[in-house]
Parts: sequence; C-alpha cells; structure tokens
Amino acid sequence: MNAVATGVSGPGPMPGVDPRESARVVLGECHRLPFLPELADRGLGADQVGRTLAMLADLPVDVSPRGWRLAGSPGRAARTASDLLDRDLDALEEADESVRAPEGDPAPVDRRLVARVLGPWSLAAQLELPGGLPVLTDRGARRDLAEALAEGVADRITRLAGRMGAGARIVLDEPMLWHVAAGTVAGPSRFDPIPAVPEDRLALSLCRFADVLRRGGVTDVLIRVPAGTGPEAPARWSAVSQAPRGETPLDGLCVPAELLHSSRSHSALDAAGTVLGAGRILQMEGLPGIARPPRTGADVERSVSMILALLDRLSAPRHAALDQLVFTPTVEDMVSGRVGPVEALAAVRRVTEAAPRLAE
Repeated sequence: MNAVATGVSGPGPMPGVDPRESARVVLGECHRLPFLPELADRGLGADQVGRTLAMLADLPVDVSPRGWRLAGSPGRAARTASDLLDRDLDALEEADESVRAPEGDPAPVDRRLVARVLGPWSLAAQLELPGGLPVLTDRGARRDLAEALAEGVADRITRLAGRMGAGARIVLDEPMLWHVAAGTVAGPSRFDPIPAVPEDRLALSLCRFADVLRRGGVTDVLIRVPAGTGPEAPARWSAVSQAPRGETPLDGLCVPAELLHSSRSHSALDAAGTVLGAGRILQMEGLPGIARPPRTGADVERSVSMILALLDRLSAPRHAALDQLVFTPTVEDMVSGRVGPVEALAAVRRVTEAAPRLAE
C-alpha cells in the first residue's frame, strides 16, 4: 500500500505586521502547501479586499466614503495595497530560499503555493462603480472585473509558485455568494435593490472563471464559502460542488470541519461526499469536536477519530481519501481576539500533528 499524505496549510490571515516573520512560520510548518499570509493588521490595503484588488490586471481602483471603487487611475490606497502585496510575495520567496532542500534533493512533486483571493461574485458585491452602485449591478463591469481578476491572480501567483518550484493553488473565497444567490446584497439605499443571481448561472460562471485561471497556469482552483448566513441567504451547496453539464468542475471545496461533524447541514455533507467521490480536494478548516484549537495530544486524537468517522459517513475509502484532504486552522484560530504570532503558530502545529496520525 502506498503512503498517503494529508495536506496541511493555513487559511490565509495571520496576526502581526511583519511579512518576513510570517513567511518563516509558513515555510517552517507548511513546506508542502505554503500559503501566502494576509496581514490585515497593517491597515487599509492589507485587508482581504485590498489584497485582491492589488492583483487586478489594468483595472484601477481607489477608495470612496463607503469602501473601494473603480477609478480612472489608481489612488494612494491602491498603490499602498500593491506595495504591501509585493512585500509579501518577496518575503515568502526569500523564506523559501532559506529553507530550500540541498542541491540535488528534489522538492515534493505535488507541492503547491496556496493563495486566497476574493472570488469574482463577492468582489463584485463589495466593489463600487464610479456612480456608487456595486459592480454586481452592471453585467459589463462584472465581466471586466472577472477578466482582470483572473489575469492578475494567475500572473502574480504562478510566477512566484514557479520560482518556489511549486504549482499554484487558488482558493476563491466567496463570503457573499449565498447573498448574491438570494438577492440580499445590500445596495446603497433601499431604492436600489439588487436582484438575485440564479444558482445555475453562479455555478457556470465559477467553473468558467476557474478555467481561465487554469489556462493562465494555475494548477488547482478551490472555493471557500460560508457555512450559512441564515434564512435570508440559505446555502446553495450544489452550486459549488457540482458542475453544469459539459463544464470542468472546481478542483475542491473548503468547509468548516465542525459543520460537517455536527450534521447541521445534510446538503453540506452531500457536497463534501460529492467532492471526495469525484477525486477532488476537501479542505477542512479546524479540527472537529472541540470549540478551540486543540491543546493536547488527546484533543488531537479525538479529532482524528471524528474525521475517520466522518469519512465513513461520507462513504469515502479511508486510505484513498486521505490524499484528498487538507487541514487548516480556522480564521478565528489565527486572528481573533488576543491571538498573537505564538498562538497562531501553535494552532498550525496542532493541525500539523493531526495529519500523520490519520495515516497511522
């Protein structure tokens, strides 16, 4: 029986303001799946929206009283966001060079550089047109934004991944997707309602957006969605787990481990089973069974048992499915409350401990 290797990475956000320190932690703990750290504590431009906008190809933006907006030329905040992104990319490359295997010792063949960016629908819901309405309301502007996003993300991340001897894995974070599907994205006023986008159109557009990324050199495209946002925006799991006929599906799905373990959503379980059954990647944030990062070996063992039980419930073959799993801490484990660099490192290490125990 061949050895299996469950992946370990991070969700993206990290505490602190020093990109070099964060990069050293990432490369020290997640060498096979290093992730691009997001250091939002540095302020405007370092947040998730600013980071994603800094990757747009030839589409200038600036800030408005309500947030980010398309503009005729890049504003100061946009230039700051681009500068911060460049520093983060450089820091990760430098850290990788410092821990690179000796000459002649090849890197893992399945190594991936993981970068989280806002997906095209959530970005269109949070970026304004010059007149103040969300880009989501303008079909042409939405298309231009998606094209600029795909081109810029593929160019930035694949170039760095190539220098690191890795493939590029993009995690499309779509925190607004269920609101887009339900028609509950807030407009600038109650007189500007934003209509719902049909589920089949969402699924088709995401598959085709992933196709563009792959043509640009990206190896894998995963999607991250919220567990659920209540009755005003119910989850539509089939839109992210299944592909319309004739389309290439997304390469994987990111979900909270606790959601799958708690059985609150049979649709989420079905989506996870569909993804694993098709040989795609299931990335679970956090370890199930505990409401905080595990502190002891016993905590980790309990979570491992729950994960194996979950694979049985999903009718996934334990040995084969382990290669398709990726574990990360939750975003809250990394940046909420009083979490600092030491606590974030501990959260990653506990998840790292769980991966080899599954194979045992």
